[in-house]
Amino acid sequence: MAEGGWDELPDDVVQQIDGRLPCPLDRVFMAACCKSWRTAPVGPPARSLPCLILPLARGPSVACILGGGALHGLDLPADARRARFFGSYEGMWAFVALRRRDGHVLLNVRTGERIPLPDIEFGKVTRFRRAVYDDNGAIQTFRWAGIGGPRRPVMMLAATLSRAPAVDDEECVAGAILNVLGPEGRVNHWRYVCFWRLGSQMAIQAQEVSTHVGWSPQDIAYFDGRFFVLTKGEHLRTYTVLNEPDPNREGVDNFHAKLCNLYRTGRGDKPDDAVPRAGYLVVSRGQLLMVVKEWMPDDGATSCIRLFALTPAVLHDDPDSSLAWTAVESLDGRLLVVGPGCSRAYECAHFPSGCIQEGVYFLDDRTYYNYTFFAPYFPEQSSPDEFSCTDNGRCRLLPALPEHCFPIKPGESSFSTYSPPVWLLP
Repeated sequence: MAEGGWDELPDDVVQQIDGRLPCPLDRVFMAACCKSWRTAPVGPPARSLPCLILPLARGPSVACILGGGALHGLDLPADARRARFFGSYEGMWAFVALRRRDGHVLLNVRTGERIPLPDIEFGKVTRFRRAVYDDNGAIQTFRWAGIGGPRRPVMMLAATLSRAPAVDDEECVAGAILNVLGPEGRVNHWRYVCFWRLGSQMAIQAQEVSTHVGWSPQDIAYFDGRFFVLTKGEHLRTYTVLNEPDPNREGVDNFHAKLCNLYRTGRGDKPDDAVPRAGYLVVSRGQLLMVVKEWMPDDGATSCIRLFALTPAVLHDDPDSSLAWTAVESLDGRLLVVGPGCSRAYECAHFPSGCIQEGVYFLDDRTYYNYTFFAPYFPEQSSPDEFSCTDNGRCRLLPALPEHCFPIKPGESSFSTYSPPVWLLP
């Protein structure tokens, strides 16, 4: 090849380089090197896996699974450099709280595009039928309407979407697990589930089913046209969001989450039934799975991983018990990535041979469970605004032990002052 600058590489060489980069962020950085690389025709992008956003002291960095945990810098807008991350969605969208407890946005890490999320929860919506009269005063038809409760500020903890986001897409519905902020900003540690149309600034509280510890929500996922909420006792709630705008309530999104079913799939409603493990909902091969991460009793670190599948059950005549979690003994060639609201499953066979191995990648979400009914299982923090961030790694199913493959580098604290770790979905 004749001498020349890197920007004069032939297109076929650029294509070969691009095809050998397993990490999506590496390909973004490569395209940013020069205009000729950015405009060179390349083949379809290689299959990607999520990256782990690590909240380091100097700012967020990402660790790539396909790159063996290699760290990359993360170029974020100035107001997001110290933001709290609480989830993600495909397309490198990140759920972010710009001011720790509020300023919620959906931020695209690749493009910088952002969609505002609600900082206000509208409370429970009471539904009623309103008569519609004709010109003669006779009832012509009926229409559903609703009245909401008091408006309260909220702090989102985990979130997901019904489909890929777009700024003006009113058909995309978001669901979140959140805390309500009381007087003087105090947090009500009972967790609520809320829904809203993407782009709306008002979230609607879903129906609560019980105040037992075992029914408090811990994870949320969208599957088969419904939102599934996993409780601390490993029961399931399912919601279908009904969209019924009311022109008489301008400025307020009048849709509600209809409670479809409660499934007593878990271990019980008593406090002892709700500890000591975390659960995550994962959709794989047309089936809903639950990954369970058990904790060490002294510091809450991951001790082992178990897998369950949602299956029909005929225990007795109670329809609430028509489903059950059945233990699964093998990952069967799958790689699972788990985190509140953003767990995903990937087929190892879809990647080049030897590129990845089956296993479950987990992140440090101990702060997500702390200051709740699980608090005794976690280490003391010097400040309630710190986030534990060292228990990140990979594990096969029990009896395998976890491997911490995303180590915190020397000089880094075990706690972050601004965010927990979070997965960034490609």
